[in-house]
Amino acid sequence: MEDLGVKVHYGKRLGHDFTVQSLKADGGYAAVFCGVGLPDAKSSPIFDGLDASHGFYTSKSFLPHVSEGSKKAVANQCGCGSSMPTLPKLFGKVLVLGAGDTAFDCAGSAFRCGAARVIVTFRRSFPDMRAVDEEFFMAREEDTEFLPYGQPKEVVRNAHGRITGLVLSKMEKNERGDYEPDHGQTFTVKCDFIISAFGSTTSTALQQAMAPLQFSHGLAKIVPSTQQSDAAPWLFAGGDLVGSAITVEAANDGKTASWAMHKYLQLQGKAPDPGNVPRLPMFHTAIDDVDISVEFCGLKFPNPFGIASATGATSSAMIGRAFEAGWGFAVTKTFCLDKDYVTNVSPRIIRGSTSGFKQGPHQSSFLNIELISEKSAAYWCSTIRQLKKDYPDKVLIASIMCGYVEADWKELATLAQDAGADGLELNLSCPHGMGEKGMGLACGQDETMVRNITSWVKAVAKVPFFAKMTPNITDVTTIARAAVAPSSATTRRWTTLPKLWPL
Repeated sequence: MEDLGVKVHYGKRLGHDFTVQSLKADGGYAAVFCGVGLPDAKSSPIFDGLDASHGFYTSKSFLPHVSEGSKKAVANQCGCGSSMPTLPKLFGKVLVLGAGDTAFDCAGSAFRCGAARVIVTFRRSFPDMRAVDEEFFMAREEDTEFLPYGQPKEVVRNAHGRITGLVLSKMEKNERGDYEPDHGQTFTVKCDFIISAFGSTTSTALQQAMAPLQFSHGLAKIVPSTQQSDAAPWLFAGGDLVGSAITVEAANDGKTASWAMHKYLQLQGKAPDPGNVPRLPMFHTAIDDVDISVEFCGLKFPNPFGIASATGATSSAMIGRAFEAGWGFAVTKTFCLDKDYVTNVSPRIIRGSTSGFKQGPHQSSFLNIELISEKSAAYWCSTIRQLKKDYPDKVLIASIMCGYVEADWKELATLAQDAGADGLELNLSCPHGMGEKGMGLACGQDETMVRNITSWVKAVAKVPFFAKMTPNITDVTTIARAAVAPSSATTRRWTTLPKLWPL
């Protein structure tokens, strides 16, 4: 973050050293994001004045203590943890209050801190627990006990102030389906420790430090689509503070808020206008100044990274997105004349064979039988025109395929280059589905056919073209020499390439 220009201020405490309002007024910040979480534990007045010396913890005081002590246990293995905190020392019966993920974390940690028995008690029924199933099942495997329908009413303590039990009121559902305590029905659970894990909130003092951010039931009030406070357009918040329950939601809050803040800052002070469209800034580093362009066969590639003639080049939109993402070139999905139209099947992965005189050297395996493009030559010529108009600096190569027919190769090559293709790829490679039609590897395995096809295309080509070799042959060099044979030393504008596999 610091490399990007972020400044980090250490040793500053919200509500003591600064407030959100002071950041705006005195610090000169145009926008503020609050992501402080929920640092205070929810509790009941019956626990006022109790702490670890009495056998009482909140999840906020217990779990950080466990975490620090666990680090010491690891550090002690190398003899460097003598000065670190130790795990809390529990014994006997531990009562955990709550039914969320945090409560179950406390229950499991209590066992590891020495508890003989752990009971999780909560106000509602099992189906109403907030914890995910994995936490619940793990707690059961650790022999955690469960006690539903109980709300804490009174702490039982001995003459020395130590906790010895907890009185709970029985919870009942009213006519509206809400749970209410029936103080006429109470029961007492004996215990040595109580861990309150009802949930988390923000203190009144912390809420005041984040003014003008408004709160309801301890959570910040924001507009979910922007994470923006409806009380102050320059103020944003996310994470636990606004009630996002899981990490991925909190991370998305930051993404949503950052874009909303960016739009707010760009449009600040500007009148509504269709031309005022917020845009993300482009990052620029020293690596962007390095020229990685490549010149090949007279074509200037902005970079050597491209999309092969495969699934990633299925449509105009997909190639356009690749160019937007920075790819330097693309080879279209192979297309043919309308008379050679193909229909792909689903599923594409089958067990089959490419064996036979024309279809390969006796291969039998699982095959990906995706054929060439189902889209017409007219579609691809239109696509080439539009893509070259939208991305004139990108290299676009048309992949074409025909049977062993001179007129077909000349017609298709002319259509593609007239549409604006920077180069042509002659697909003499496809090993599945096309061989049976006398196309693809059916042509690419025969040196005479390869020599003639490249000669036909050379007669009409005004752009560089490449013969894509088939791997389904014993010695590809024979085919490669046949492809090069029609060229002359002074006029060659085409070459051979091995099959391009998609990245």
